Amino acid sequence: MVEAAAAEDVAPEVELRAQQHHGDDEEVGWDYAPGQEIAPGLHAWELLGDGQRSETWMAWSTLHWSPVTVKVPRPAWQTSERAIASLRREADYLRQLAHPSFQRLLEERLDAPLPLLVCEYVEGPSLSSLIDDGPISPADTVLVGLQLASALHFLHQRGMVHLDLKPGNVLVREGRIVLIDLGLSRPIGSPNPPGGIRGTADYMAPEQCRMEPADPAMDLFALGAVLYELVTGELAFACGPHGDPDRFRQLEGPPAPPSDFVDDFPPELGAVLDALLHPDPSQRLATAAAALQALHGLIPAGDEGLWPDWVTPLLSPTSADRASSQTL
Repeated sequence: MVEAAAAEDVAPEVELRAQQHHGDDEEVGWDYAPGQEIAPGLHAWELLGDGQRSETWMAWSTLHWSPVTVKVPRPAWQTSERAIASLRREADYLRQLAHPSFQRLLEERLDAPLPLLVCEYVEGPSLSSLIDDGPISPADTVLVGLQLASALHFLHQRGMVHLDLKPGNVLVREGRIVLIDLGLSRPIGSPNPPGGIRGTADYMAPEQCRMEPADPAMDLFALGAVLYELVTGELAFACGPHGDPDRFRQLEGPPAPPSDFVDDFPPELGAVLDALLHPDPSQRLATAAAALQALHGLIPAGDEGLWPDWVTPLLSPTSADRASSQTL
């Protein structure tokens, strides 16, 4: 369990202030001191992440008497109808996702002076921090892929696409993955919102780069990019910075073969990655169910998988998870 902040570190008397973040576009974020009240009953502990319009903080909840995560708009977006609508949409999605691989929504305070969401705090490292320690084995990559595909299968059957699957949005709790941050999620078939491309460039499908309507195939491409990075330690597509005309490497062709980075790389896993990372969505693995079947087929006979063999025939595509599947 994460230890509570030491008493001498708590400084509730420090006034809330804005901290300047420098970059191409200067953004102002909240700079809470440990113990400072974000909102009634929620005391800041540590900044976990920030985005264009919002920040996520680890906080102590006096109601739950436990750590929680709190998502709040940045100061400039605090009263923005667009930012509040995004939080409301994310809350709607989270309420539908009663699944072990998704974070639970605990509270929503969208009519408060500082609108926010309170979710469970998932204790464990992110996949990005694990990658920092080096690539993982092909066998472990398959097991992570099965869990991620399971989460996507559930999400797509609920009619939604995540659209920001990446190692930083996947936490590992007691050996199981938890997929977080539905801030960019949209219903299947919905158009790209006004304002430009949405997503994280290194993991986006080519059609997402082209701002086409949301489709489960976009998440499957991101799944392939995440698994490629896990097993090789390298980005499948190292994209350029915002504004770079050659930013989207995935529009130029396939990534280098994983065997360039991993000795004795299993060709069967390479075939699954190729099927997930196909630039043409009509030629990609068509559903998360198909990805589950393909990855489960890589588990050696006699090894323990995530389910017994007799479960596999129960997998079938659904109308929400696309109509047909591709076999490798």
